[in-house]
Amino acid sequence: MTIAFQILFIFSLVCGFSFTAQARVDLKKTKRLILPTDPSEPLLSAETSQKILPKSVEQGESGSSVISEMVDNSFSLWWEKSPVKQTSIGRVADKVDKKLKTEVNLGRSGDQKTEHKISVKVLAMQALAKLEYKGWVKASLNYDARAAKTQAEVLENISTHQDLKLSHSMSSDGNMSQVSWVLNW
Repeated sequence: MTIAFQILFIFSLVCGFSFTAQARVDLKKTKRLILPTDPSEPLLSAETSQKILPKSVEQGESGSSVISEMVDNSFSLWWEKSPVKQTSIGRVADKVDKKLKTEVNLGRSGDQKTEHKISVKVLAMQALAKLEYKGWVKASLNYDARAAKTQAEVLENISTHQDLKLSHSMSSDGNMSQVSWVLNW
């Protein structure tokens, strides 16, 4: 029997017997249900909040885009720990996400020091597309369909702990270009 037929059969049995079944409760003998709480464990741990909060918030960024990123991070965290991921629909969604990721190694350049790699990721569940290049520089192109925002970045290594970052983002709110000096602690 298929799953749909089994569900339909069980539903019809429950509906058929529900007309004859009765339940009586004596409210005078009913005890109040008190659920135990553990005050020692916080509702949201520091590790969980670090995974949910955005990594960076740019000046002038709208509150709705920050909240959208937090909801997206929360959904991703929930998805990783959820039993729904183990259902047939969850496995299919996970499989699709994995098939939409690829990495191509283009080999080494003439100097044999620099290895060139291109990575393409389409995260269908999160409505994101990412294209990354690693070689002479680190470059990425990100498209967020939900926010209708495209962002391009080029990261050049200046020294072992310093990078120069050029970025440009385009959205319905406008365009923004930035030059940043990144210190790696």
